[in-house]
Amino acid sequence: MSATNVKEKDFSAMEKIDLNFRIAMYGIKYFISNLGPIAVEHDEKAQKTVEEIKNEIIDLLSDFTISTKGDEKPAKKGSIKKEKLSYAANGIISLVKKYNYAGAKVVLDNELHMGLLLRSSFMMMIANLDFLISDILHCYYEKYPKALNDDMVLNLGELKQCDDIKEAIQILIDKKVESVLFKNFNNQKMFFEDKLEIRTEDKIINWGLINEACQRRNILAHNNGIVNKRYLKNVIELPAYNKVKIGERLVVRGDYFMQGYSEIIAGGVILVQNCWRKWFKEDLADADATLIDCINRELLQREFLPATRLCPYSTIIEKGSEEARYDLDSLFCKLLKMLGMQEQFTTEIGKLEERATSSKRLATIAALKDDKVELYTHLKNAAKSGEMNKSDIELQAIYSDFNKEFDFKTEIDKIFKY
Repeated sequence: MSATNVKEKDFSAMEKIDLNFRIAMYGIKYFISNLGPIAVEHDEKAQKTVEEIKNEIIDLLSDFTISTKGDEKPAKKGSIKKEKLSYAANGIISLVKKYNYAGAKVVLDNELHMGLLLRSSFMMMIANLDFLISDILHCYYEKYPKALNDDMVLNLGELKQCDDIKEAIQILIDKKVESVLFKNFNNQKMFFEDKLEIRTEDKIINWGLINEACQRRNILAHNNGIVNKRYLKNVIELPAYNKVKIGERLVVRGDYFMQGYSEIIAGGVILVQNCWRKWFKEDLADADATLIDCINRELLQREFLPATRLCPYSTIIEKGSEEARYDLDSLFCKLLKMLGMQEQFTTEIGKLEERATSSKRLATIAALKDDKVELYTHLKNAAKSGEMNKSDIELQAIYSDFNKEFDFKTEIDKIFKY
């Protein structure tokens, strides 16, 4: 295999790592978004059913008669306090839940379907983070096999499985990666910082929140969500969890899930980007294109939390070209506009105007300023010069406000009809 082919394979490996991670994260969010409303509707019906069953049990118990043993007089209808009836009804429901007649156990279960959906999706999300770290580490040691410790050895059984030195190295890499994954998340992060010398951008990403999510995954998987000493020890840096007590049961609620999702996808993308830009500096163009695609998608989906992490990050990295720098800065301006941060938006768009040296860039400025007349003028010029095509408009966050309008789509079709 030639050196060129090796280089292309290395570059595609980093791109694939990013793509696999993001596709999995988007899929998890899509799963929640589509099944969530169905689960909520089912839970509401289930809760209503539970109340109906309980009320019927109370009515039934209320009709019981009370008599004294040996009393020959007609039994009198007794008066049972409402609290005792409710207590008895709950006891009967608990008994029914031990069985599964006609799905009674599912209907009466305390953990509702939305909670189960969030919990399982949360577990998948943290597993996806584990896969990302594993993929990055494998990429690193495959590119720099000499970074493996000299004291790493293979036993005789492992050597017998190897047909050549490449297979032996791969087994050593697997063992090394496994040893890192065995560490808790904070130690994994320190490994990237200290051993691989990768910046983790602590001022941008809330790694403490991601660490807590990993620790919560552990107690959900192994302790039914019950807080233990290990959990508290590993999340001590988060003030929000100072009041959590041993024995308390933690769950995954919707707002918690989405906050974790946003932080993990932003942190994962940044981790990939920093590794990519450090290990494959010749490939900044592809790294830039991937980052642009990611931010553009978050803005189109109006996912502001990931965007508020990725846009500031884009301002502190070295870009492969001035065009990529302009595109990233334009997306940052779009975010500021969407968030209503007018003062900062005015400052940043002024910087863009100073660098607007082409019809494409002038069209970007006009779109950000909501100047449709100027926008059409610059798009026509860009189309005539071949600087832009229709795909540069469609599915682009810069033009998202206009793409909702029928007359804009009609005009774009006219401009780019050839």
